Amino acid sequence: MSMEMETIEPEIFDRRSDEREAFSKVTAAMVSADVANLRSALDDNMRLWSILQDNLFQEDNVLPESLKTQLISLATWVEGYTTKILEGEGELDALISVNTTIMEGLE
Repeated sequence: MSMEMETIEPEIFDRRSDEREAFSKVTAAMVSADVANLRSALDDNMRLWSILQDNLFQEDNVLPESLKTQLISLATWVEGYTTKILEGEGELDALISVNTTIMEGLE
């Protein structure tokens, strides 16, 4: 895990701006990733999505159930698609696009 992601903990989801910043950091890392640091960038992205998913399952999460369900489904897709990328079968641009859409929704 990269040094930047070590500071991202579940508490980051207390504010939308923090969520957007977290997505911005991991997305920038994926955009600039080369072969040597692609795995680290993907691991950081998966950690972020895992934290988000854990937050969505919390009883005190106030998001509408339909939105929670959609985001949990998206998190599951991200996990599976990340595996495809690591196996050389997927395109990194798809994950970057998903994260970018999430960031736009958090503005």
